[in-house]
Amino acid sequence: MQVLLIYPPFSLASYERPIVVPPLGLAYIGAVLEEAGHKVKILDTIALNWRSPIKIKDRIHIGLKWEDISDEIKRSKPDAVGISCPFSCQSDNAHKVAELVKAYDASVPVIMGGAHPSTLPKRVLQNQNVDYVVIGEGELTILNLLKTLSTRTSFNEIDGLAYREGGKIVINPKKKFIEDPDSLPFPARHLLPMKEYFDAKAAHGPELMRNPFTSMITSRGCPFSCVFCSIHNIWGHKWRARSPENVLLEIEHLIDTYNIREVQFEDDNLTLDKRRMEKICDMILDRGLDIKWTTPNGVAIWTLDKSLLKKMKKSGCYKLCFGIESGDPETLAFIGKPIDLKHARKVIQWANELGIWTHGFFVVGFPYESEASIDRTLEFAIRSDLDFASFFIATSLPGTRLLEINKKEGLIKNDPDWADQDVFNAALNTKFFTAEEINSLQRNLYISFLRKRILNGLLPSRFTLRLRKVRSMEDLLFLSRLLARFLQIAKRK
Repeated sequence: MQVLLIYPPFSLASYERPIVVPPLGLAYIGAVLEEAGHKVKILDTIALNWRSPIKIKDRIHIGLKWEDISDEIKRSKPDAVGISCPFSCQSDNAHKVAELVKAYDASVPVIMGGAHPSTLPKRVLQNQNVDYVVIGEGELTILNLLKTLSTRTSFNEIDGLAYREGGKIVINPKKKFIEDPDSLPFPARHLLPMKEYFDAKAAHGPELMRNPFTSMITSRGCPFSCVFCSIHNIWGHKWRARSPENVLLEIEHLIDTYNIREVQFEDDNLTLDKRRMEKICDMILDRGLDIKWTTPNGVAIWTLDKSLLKKMKKSGCYKLCFGIESGDPETLAFIGKPIDLKHARKVIQWANELGIWTHGFFVVGFPYESEASIDRTLEFAIRSDLDFASFFIATSLPGTRLLEINKKEGLIKNDPDWADQDVFNAALNTKFFTAEEINSLQRNLYISFLRKRILNGLLPSRFTLRLRKVRSMEDLLFLSRLLARFLQIAKRK
């Protein structure tokens, strides 16, 4: 079959920075479908038009214009179309793409996957432009769906599929996950406009140290259950990791094929297995690979110790992001995060001493969180000596315990507007604050952290510590870009 996979445009607030990175989910699916003999095209609408954002009222449209997407659909003449919908706040754009496909040819099957449809398959299928929803990990489900479409047999045996039958919506729950990630081919980056990602230099993290860069995923699944996280709807709870040998094969492929000089590991739990992470670092060093790498999606700080950090630094790690979430033990207990704040301080100290830049992720605006709790988060961010910190708004994503708690407390309606659920702008009141007050608190957190960080950085001991991280012109240029970016964030806030 001729299969077209589409990554839709994004609608962002005027102050948001677009991220232009390979859609690895579609690239993995594309690789599996090609291996099975299908002809595949990936249309990354963001990468193909990141240079020309379109202002629409108070929002910015990032990606191809709708008429250009329609033209690309017509040119591709697909037998089936898969649409990625990774974020609930972008679901309107995914549905608009589905509408364009049906306008081209109503008989073409439209398949939607990603975090949003995986969590709300019934709601997504209420839109008649969507025929099938792939629930969770999509490679084998979409492969079996295409086979069934070709043979015109029953869908009821396809794991993780939702569809309409006889006017009713049928949901086959997701039960099976790929146990051996090494069995998957590498993402089909040859189907993507790789040069556009290199030209955009708009990685997941605030700034790159090197370019060309790309992202990688070396493991799937998360055994933890944070109150605000919906990732289990895609990857499940069981952690499944690629072997170090397989990871190194992909890194070498990226270097040989695209001259990649920086890798961004997007795993949710990159370091969960310490021995595996050590072996990955050892193999990078043993093979003499000159790369820089970082963890923009965050790394579990409780999995790290000084010996592992040393190896990570030697192998090219220059910056670590930590999902600490809160500096208040009571809020951490509510979140369900297994973090010992004393250990977190040690890890940050070790990373600083080793010359690794540190960036903490924090979340504020939980339903029972008081001002004193938020103050403790700010105090931790400052006293722990993090180089940088981000303060996000607690967002009630579908499929999360936080959504159910907010519903129970009457803080959110049963059928919310998902476009309003944004980590950069509060849409809900809490038991202590209005949405407007949370936004003000968030702004003050950024300003207070940056002010303290700049003042503390002038102290001789702190200045010397930061100086250890600037050993080359490459380091200095990275730091200047990073500072400019965070000052821009603070000014916007």
